[in-house]
Amino acid sequence: MKLSLLVGSPPSSGPLVEAHRKMRAPRAVAMLMAGALAVALVPLIPGVSTRLEVSLHDTARAMGLFAIVSFSAAGVFWRRGATPTYWWLCALETLTTALSLLSLVWASGNPLSPFWLLFVCLCLIVAVDANGRIIEGLAFVVAPQVLALLFLLEGEPAKAGISAVIGGVVVVLGTVLRGLFVGLTEARNERDRLRAELAELRLREERHRISRDLHDGLGTELASLTWTARTLHQRLEGSPVQGEVGHLLERLRSGMDELRTVVWALRVPARPWEDVVVRLSQRCRELGGDRDVVVDASAADPRAELDGQVSLDLVRAVQELVHNAARHARPRCIRVTLRCEPDGIRFRVEDDGRGLADGALERSEGGLKNFRARVEGAGGTTQVESSPRGTRVSAWLPTPTFRPDISMQ
Repeated sequence: MKLSLLVGSPPSSGPLVEAHRKMRAPRAVAMLMAGALAVALVPLIPGVSTRLEVSLHDTARAMGLFAIVSFSAAGVFWRRGATPTYWWLCALETLTTALSLLSLVWASGNPLSPFWLLFVCLCLIVAVDANGRIIEGLAFVVAPQVLALLFLLEGEPAKAGISAVIGGVVVVLGTVLRGLFVGLTEARNERDRLRAELAELRLREERHRISRDLHDGLGTELASLTWTARTLHQRLEGSPVQGEVGHLLERLRSGMDELRTVVWALRVPARPWEDVVVRLSQRCRELGGDRDVVVDASAADPRAELDGQVSLDLVRAVQELVHNAARHARPRCIRVTLRCEPDGIRFRVEDDGRGLADGALERSEGGLKNFRARVEGAGGTTQVESSPRGTRVSAWLPTPTFRPDISMQ
């Protein structure tokens, strides 16, 4: 019972189509037909027919026409979906509804007939419809004027004037109500937007606090321990325990690097793609040592930004692979390929080392196992290929990349 005619190409999906899918559900259509039947049978109630000044023939004809058009629109939607034909049937349905209700006013000959109440209610329902458009109200502007014209042609200018005035009042009420509804909707949307911005600011502030505490607290402690371990390692030169202290020093340095990566990811809620590439290139070259490490990076949108957590997952995953290759494969060259696409990030780390031993992937308790758990835990996929000529590890990491809104900056 609402006009859904669109300007231009009608939509085949979206909120408007979803609203119509609910409206055209079998249960909703059955309730609509039951309402039309109830209106059609109103004259059978003792005394009502005299008060309304209409007969069963009048109501049955008006509601029957509406039911035919409405059920046809529902049938087209069930069979074909939101096609252009369906949208035209929706327009015809709304016009038929308005004319059917006012035809009962005409049949009664009473310009103040109670059937105006149904017409007003329907007009107000369309006015507050969230998916409503200006064109939806045209039927409620045209129908009263058609009724007034009929009364005028019958030589009853008083009834024509009353019908025109009532129709004008209905249009004004609908317009005012629509304006109030749109204003309330915009105010609600603005409130939700401000709440989201406030939540984002609070989250950003908390991330800054955590990163600052990690840097100034744990970072300072690790730096102090690293310095102590380095001094002790130098003093124990030639001692049997120097190797163990060296291993401890290496673990402390690794912990410091991991802490710096976490702090880097926490400082801002989103990182530009270029920043992520620079960070990864630096870490890969540090982990590769004296090996030739090549980083090849590209993005479908150079202005894309990555969520802080995604940036952290990516850096950790890639550096785990590079560290694993440099430590175990003894390669001469490690190549890292990064591709930032609209649906996620594809990356590959390949080396020309000695490859994985048979069953090494299944037996892994460290690097590769941690890498796979990290990527798959984030919803990504991994693939490992190895031969005596080297190892190639490919992965895809889903990520909500977005382009900065230039107009708001």
